[in-house]
Amino acid sequence: MNNTFAPTAPPLRTTAALKRLASAFSLLCLSMTKASRYAQMATCIIALLSMATVTNVMAAAQKPNVLFISVDDLNDWVGYLGGHAQASTPNIDALAEQGAAFTHAYSSATACGPSRTALMYGSYPHRSGSYGHHKVYSPAQLLAKDRLPLNLVFQQNGYYTAGAGKIFHFEEKRGWHNYQKKFKGIKTKNEALGNNISLEIGVQQTDNDSDTKDGQMTDWVINELQRKHDKPFFIALGLKKPHLPFVAPRKYFAQHDLKTIKLPVVPAGDLDDLSQAGRLFSRATVGWDDTNHHKAILEVPGAWQKLVRAYLAASSFADANVGRLLAALQSSPYLDNTIVVLWGDHGWHLGEKSHWKKMTLWERGTKTPFIIKMPGGKANGMRIETPVSLQDIFPTLVDLCELKVDQQLDGNSLKPLLEDPATIWDKPALMSHGPGNFAVRQGPWRLIHYADGSEEFYNIKQDPQELTNLANLAEYAAPLGALQQHVPKTWRYILGPRFKKFSGAFSEAPATQQ
Repeated sequence: MNNTFAPTAPPLRTTAALKRLASAFSLLCLSMTKASRYAQMATCIIALLSMATVTNVMAAAQKPNVLFISVDDLNDWVGYLGGHAQASTPNIDALAEQGAAFTHAYSSATACGPSRTALMYGSYPHRSGSYGHHKVYSPAQLLAKDRLPLNLVFQQNGYYTAGAGKIFHFEEKRGWHNYQKKFKGIKTKNEALGNNISLEIGVQQTDNDSDTKDGQMTDWVINELQRKHDKPFFIALGLKKPHLPFVAPRKYFAQHDLKTIKLPVVPAGDLDDLSQAGRLFSRATVGWDDTNHHKAILEVPGAWQKLVRAYLAASSFADANVGRLLAALQSSPYLDNTIVVLWGDHGWHLGEKSHWKKMTLWERGTKTPFIIKMPGGKANGMRIETPVSLQDIFPTLVDLCELKVDQQLDGNSLKPLLEDPATIWDKPALMSHGPGNFAVRQGPWRLIHYADGSEEFYNIKQDPQELTNLANLAEYAAPLGALQQHVPKTWRYILGPRFKKFSGAFSEAPATQQ
């Protein structure tokens, strides 16, 4: 598979005007007397250079601003995606109504670190080798020193860059004019559910969002947005909720009545048609810990309901902060020239497939909200159902903002879809977890290819819960074979300490193809 975007340096919008002005100055210089021509030639050259500088500034000023919003661990439990009937996310839903709302968007990896590294540096995890959170997976160690992150590309193209919260997983100091990482927030007394359940919840005893870390970082970004900007800007907010622990101010818990909470449907026998590898991914958090969280949660009466409620509350809290930031944009002078991009970094299980947390290659582990709102965008207000990848964000912004960048980017520019949502889009969305485990989404199909060679194959349109594995049915050999062509043949083999505990779940690339 070769999903790479090779950017080209776009011509400045004002190049033609500059050429006309240069021609006029040439005629002016030639019209001078011979005696004065040399004396005034320097004046002509200085004037031309000054005009070129002004022209470049004008071109930069015409570029769109970007408001970049990431939400940690937010799966498709938002209103516009319909992942849970009791989700309350009115602000994200309003943005989906105003922008191009991708209904089948997938992370390149199934955990924060590798997903964000892939997105922000434009390199798939299997190419970079950045699979996890340990320092051995740091992009500073794995990527070329001249590999540019997205924010630095914007900065080098004349943008003011500012951010707060969790944009990268591994610290990246380059490319920021102003970045705020630390916020205090009130302390929360979390509730432990017992039975060695490592998922905590907590009600924050305040109704003021600004008392919390996420609320304070949102305030900080709002202040950045409200400043007077004489250059185009790239401003980023990285919300940390609904990431564990599931905590939020009490008013968001009040929105979700514990007595009426609906639990995900987990049919008996759902795992019967999975391979040993698939069952391992269900039971454990592969690459993290070997705890069977679902079993432990079922043994504590009411624990499942409490966790679902707390996740919904934390998601509503994240949505409220998104809403405050969007309201600030709405009242600013930058509304009509600002692209808004909202994305979650991967999915999250709350019992589906008898699994909790992340680090799986099923829909629930990889599907996430993704919205792009463009000023006057042709796709604004539309739902785009074709599968896309968060890996497409970097090349898309390079394309939309006409950025100059001298490096190849994994993924595809979504500009054709944004200009015409009816565009035939046959580019697969690729996901991975560690060396040798991949998933591919294309059309209605999902293929999961494990490192041991076993596979799962689903028709997501007909079977959105992935209950029936079609991989071994002869009548699906053709579409299965088509997706198998997009599974990478080579990858980097790097195992951090936690991954080594699951070494049997990963594999080196076939020696004959390395």
